[in-house]
Amino acid sequence: MLTNTPTARIIEEEIRVLLADTLDDDPIGPDDRFGDLGLNSLMLARLVIALEDETGLDPFSGDTSIVDVHTVGDLVGAYERALASRDEQPEPTEDAS
Repeated sequence: MLTNTPTARIIEEEIRVLLADTLDDDPIGPDDRFGDLGLNSLMLARLVIALEDETGLDPFSGDTSIVDVHTVGDLVGAYERALASRDEQPEPTEDAS
């Protein structure tokens, strides 16, 4: 079973939407490989697009490459790192000129 974080819940929900009836109520774990779940490369691309729409994050625009993501846990980690990085960014200040 995935960790109970908001990011993991969003990712699991989006995987279940993509795979519709093929997963039933089977648990999705962090070590599950995408191919073992039934996600092919096109479905993974659709998943990343749906996750970007849902979260506003693109973890693959920086140092993380999609080719480094092989499991659900890898994907959760990529999104959680992107979220943490976004949260660490200072708020823009208005120019007082």
